[in-house]
Amino acid sequence: MIRRCGGDNPTRMALTLDPEDTRGRIHDLVWCGFHPDADVEWMITDEYLDPDELTGEDRAWVKAEAAAACASKRAAEAGWPAQTEYDRLEAVFAQLRSEKIIALHRAGNTLSDGHDDVREQWRAAGRLASGIRGCCFYHSQDLDAAVRTGRLHLAFSGGMIPEIAQREANTVVVGHRIVELLRAAGFEAHWSGDINERIEADLGQWRKRGPSV
Repeated sequence: MIRRCGGDNPTRMALTLDPEDTRGRIHDLVWCGFHPDADVEWMITDEYLDPDELTGEDRAWVKAEAAAACASKRAAEAGWPAQTEYDRLEAVFAQLRSEKIIALHRAGNTLSDGHDDVREQWRAAGRLASGIRGCCFYHSQDLDAAVRTGRLHLAFSGGMIPEIAQREANTVVVGHRIVELLRAAGFEAHWSGDINERIEADLGQWRKRGPSV
């Protein structure tokens, strides 16, 4: 997002980016824990913002803000418990996978993207012959919300079988199993029982250690 911001100092060139908005995006990228520190700067300057509209001052500001955010998170990580909320969530996902339920972190940017990722894994696993009986995932927008609020919405389904009634029945079973595992992992989990509504997991906060490189 680009916005020209004035300043009180007439000798200083104004930033063309929106500092508040861009700082928020840097925070989400850093604190989600999925990206190496070295990638955050270019993800902002080359993907989130329009690189053709950025000034040298914009780029210097992004570089400094990204470095500060990364340093702050690394310092915080030193005080985290050995097993974080993300680690407990991944343990839930690992159990789902052992039960033939595809479980994906950060699956695309939308629900549609996530279901596309699930279908790709289902096909690669051998389609119906794979024995896969369902899926569970969240997408990148869900991740951004979890970083800010500690609450994560999970999509799920009862597999790719063509019979609608059986698929819907399977979806109910999968939904209840996900809730059961989340609660066993120490999370609050809320689901109405309606297969058209997602499960909300209250993680408390989102803590995931970043990649080592």
